[in-house]
Amino acid sequence: MSRVLVQFVQDRSGSMGSAWDETLNGFKSFVNDLREKAKGTDVEYLFSLTTFDTIVENPIAIQPIGEVDPEELGKHGPRGATALYDAVGATIKATEDNPHGADKIIVVIVTDGQENSSREWSKDALHKTIDAKLSAGNWTFTYLGTQPETWDDAGKIGVGAGASATYQPQMANAAYATVACAVGKLAASPQRGTRTLLSSFVDDEDAVSAGVTKHPPAPGPAAVPPPSQPEKPTPKKGTRSRWR
Repeated sequence: MSRVLVQFVQDRSGSMGSAWDETLNGFKSFVNDLREKAKGTDVEYLFSLTTFDTIVENPIAIQPIGEVDPEELGKHGPRGATALYDAVGATIKATEDNPHGADKIIVVIVTDGQENSSREWSKDALHKTIDAKLSAGNWTFTYLGTQPETWDDAGKIGVGAGASATYQPQMANAAYATVACAVGKLAASPQRGTRTLLSSFVDDEDAVSAGVTKHPPAPGPAAVPPPSQPEKPTPKKGTRSRWR
């Protein structure tokens, strides 16, 4: 039996309000999908929910997935600013203090904006901590955001390109379900952890249909068409042909 601890870190700042209903549906899908994946397998899922705005809270503190209330997030509506660094840092620290015997630890971060109100954790401190956890081999981080800056924001705290993506807020239900599928694949695999959860465990077609955009490839040189060959005109009688 493999024990997998899923730490879900959910933004509930005021800007989430316009898509909150769909976010709640997405969270329900994530929990219910993991419940289904746990059936008939040798994977035991533990689940924790951290919510954050200006304040970081832990509404679900390490429960077996079968006991998790999919409606719990609905009790914690949008408000405040975005203490992203504090939320992720507090989640890591709590897991360090008691990993509950987990063989694999998967941290899922979802936000619609940029850090703007953390007091306990800095970008550099969080990046260093995430680097250390990834190097341990059994930690996985993934970052889902709605802004064009998502990939830069994720990279600033140590979450690499293969583990970050943007999603369309109005399609949060499908996006969350897609991430749950990736988590399930990793949990059932022999891998202890990965730095590329989304690029390795989410098919491109599935990502597109869920409104998820994985990190784009690095831009290469623009394709330059080969030069066209000039036409050789038919020479007139008594004249010499020439290239134009």
